[in-house]
Amino acid sequence: MQDFYKKNIEALIKVDPVLGVSLFAIQENTKFDVYQGKDPLDINIINNETKSYLYEKPLEELERTLENIQEHFIRFPVLFFYGIGNGLLTKALLQNESLKHLVIVEPDIEMIYIALNFIDIADEIASQRIIIKSTSTFNFANAVHIIYKGDVKPYAKIYDLHIHSPYYEQNYADSIMEVNTIFIRAYKHMVLGHGNDAIDSLIGIEQHINNLPLMLQNYKTSDLLESKNSDLAVVVSTGPSLAKQLPLLKEYADYVTIICIDASLPILQKEGIKPDLVVSMERVPLTSKFFEDLDDELVKDTYFVVSSLTHQKTVDNLKNRKLILSMRPLSYMRYYDFKEYGYLGSGMSAANMGYQLALRMKYNKVVLIGQDLAYSDDGKSHSKGHIFSESEVKHSNNDLEVIRYGGDGLIRTTYIWDMFKNYFERAIDEANEHNIKTYNSTEGGARIVGSIEMPFKEVLTSFVPKEKKKSKIFIEKVQKEDYLKLLKEAYKKTENMLEYGIEVKKDVEELFLKVSTICEEMDTLEQDQIDYDSLLRLMDEIDVIKEKIETLEFSKMYIDTIQSYIFHQELDLAKLVIQSSNTDEEKKAKLVEWIQKHRYWLFSLAGGLEAQITAITRGRSELVIECRKNNCLPEDKDKA
Repeated sequence: MQDFYKKNIEALIKVDPVLGVSLFAIQENTKFDVYQGKDPLDINIINNETKSYLYEKPLEELERTLENIQEHFIRFPVLFFYGIGNGLLTKALLQNESLKHLVIVEPDIEMIYIALNFIDIADEIASQRIIIKSTSTFNFANAVHIIYKGDVKPYAKIYDLHIHSPYYEQNYADSIMEVNTIFIRAYKHMVLGHGNDAIDSLIGIEQHINNLPLMLQNYKTSDLLESKNSDLAVVVSTGPSLAKQLPLLKEYADYVTIICIDASLPILQKEGIKPDLVVSMERVPLTSKFFEDLDDELVKDTYFVVSSLTHQKTVDNLKNRKLILSMRPLSYMRYYDFKEYGYLGSGMSAANMGYQLALRMKYNKVVLIGQDLAYSDDGKSHSKGHIFSESEVKHSNNDLEVIRYGGDGLIRTTYIWDMFKNYFERAIDEANEHNIKTYNSTEGGARIVGSIEMPFKEVLTSFVPKEKKKSKIFIEKVQKEDYLKLLKEAYKKTENMLEYGIEVKKDVEELFLKVSTICEEMDTLEQDQIDYDSLLRLMDEIDVIKEKIETLEFSKMYIDTIQSYIFHQELDLAKLVIQSSNTDEEKKAKLVEWIQKHRYWLFSLAGGLEAQITAITRGRSELVIECRKNNCLPEDKDKA
């Protein structure tokens, strides 16, 4: 048994060092005693504190659970369990080759210690086919990391948290509810993150390609990331609590790096506060209003770090400023492989982007102010001085309640703000692993788990010595020779994206017509008249298309748009995959439904490809003009 444990721990330390090291420190179980009957599988565990047994009849309960899994869940590629027990169920479940991931959350680390002594699952731990988490460290960021795995993500609609045995229900009911809520929240976050409207993606692609020439000739994001100019960064957002922090921010403005989101800029201008950096990531023209009537003196040393998918109006308002167009970590942006011009903006808000920028610039202390992510108690959504309105966002019946700053009660928020909060919590969790401290000095709004809640004044007086002023950030524009090389590469990559999309769309449309014809024929036939062999051949052709869109090449160029068209259908197809089909009749019915569902799937896929091809064609005009002006076009294209 000890050999099992050593192998298991060695594997676990590599994939989850925190849990692995915690287990390594346990010398023997003290909270529990283990009893083994005559049968090697007859293993029971007693809690010495509560005098309660893990099982009433270990063997019978193991067989009953396995029968239930065999009957209802045998085709599920992922299973979630609360509790690991003696480990024998875990080992048995892993015999099922259909199971790609087994996720277990256990409330008592000593129970994990016992289980890992009884079973050899080192290979499964190393490959992360089994993922074990302790409730003491399990959080939203862990859950998101798990469900974003390729074999887990499509199964949002079949998620269920199984309870290992009645012992857990009797002793950990509140913890079970909390873990279940975290997983559901993570799945919602993932689904909403994929979106159900491709328009934003298409606008982003068109505007990104249109902005490529200006992005490449201005400043490199990588140069900015090496330009840290103080010891502490303050990310300034526009929540209702911002106004009360402005006097302190102004007092310490010469000593801290001020990273201001776009909507906060007009507010800081009125107070005479000079930001070092202003971040913006929206595609819409309305964002450009934040950059109108700027005070030249206040922003003469300010760098505007703006997503490369921003609207032309924003670009026009900032053309004569220190404008850094930075790519977001989206697949079609990574496709261009201009690493020095990215990648900022992995979250959903400018504040998420500002926080990420602070981390990438290697600030070990980052302070959040105005980051309420909730309505104020008097119903305000934004700070005093916001250019649109302090009550720009109105209360809705769909609002949520979350834990308020300080932990004393609940506060009202929106689904969107809650998503912004989710991104913060994921990012802060990762920052904590690198010993980066995040101080939430908003002093209002929603609690952001993982951050340190501390009054703004206390943070400043504790960490910012006034005898040390910050330096000015200064970076140089790209040399023209380098710019022209990159411009030529941008043109080449854009043309390749366009040609590849046209080729794939042709294949998809041809298969769609074939599937449509067969589906129409099936509607007129009885079940025994259907040619199931032809359906199997058609299924193979569908698989060829699926394999193509799962390639790295396709993913880089088209997945950000296509996922909005087909992701929700993929969730429904996943439900069909796990349906039992034991008899020939069931298998035939499942095959028919599979083909029918892919009729609309192919139609959506073709539509998504057509839409992105149109967006690329519209966006490339500025690129072509700039290439022609600088003699960067290939000879045949120039003649054309």
